[in-house]
Amino acid sequence: MTVSHIAPMIRSRPVALFLNPYVQIAIGSLLTCAAELLLKKGAVSAEPVAWLPAWIGASAMTSGWTWLGILAYIGRFVYWLYVLRIMPLNIAYSLVNVAQVLVPLGAAFFLHETISVRRWIGIAMVLAGLYLLINVKAEAEKKL
Repeated sequence: MTVSHIAPMIRSRPVALFLNPYVQIAIGSLLTCAAELLLKKGAVSAEPVAWLPAWIGASAMTSGWTWLGILAYIGRFVYWLYVLRIMPLNIAYSLVNVAQVLVPLGAAFFLHETISVRRWIGIAMVLAGLYLLINVKAEAEKKL
């Protein structure tokens, strides 16, 4: 199913914008970032459970942060299924790599983690790859 198949079902401009697969990928990537940050918060804030070995990390399941992270992943899964109905997998999967940029930035901002120079270089490379991908996709759409 493509966007043109869904277009007759769309009644308003805000709904049309929301159903745009690129907007859906952006929302899904933000949910992925939120999920990772919430899972990290849950993993470090959970109290140890006496009957579980500490190395398993299952005590994180007692944290509300962990459960919020799981809910964010479920929401992300719903958006991903919508995108897969409309967009080719090779394009969609490449675009979700923006999470490789969002997660470290979120960790630095919200969790006060440091980002190494190598990681900044990696972030720049991911952004360059996304730029190239978006330009190739835009050129292909112009030819249609």
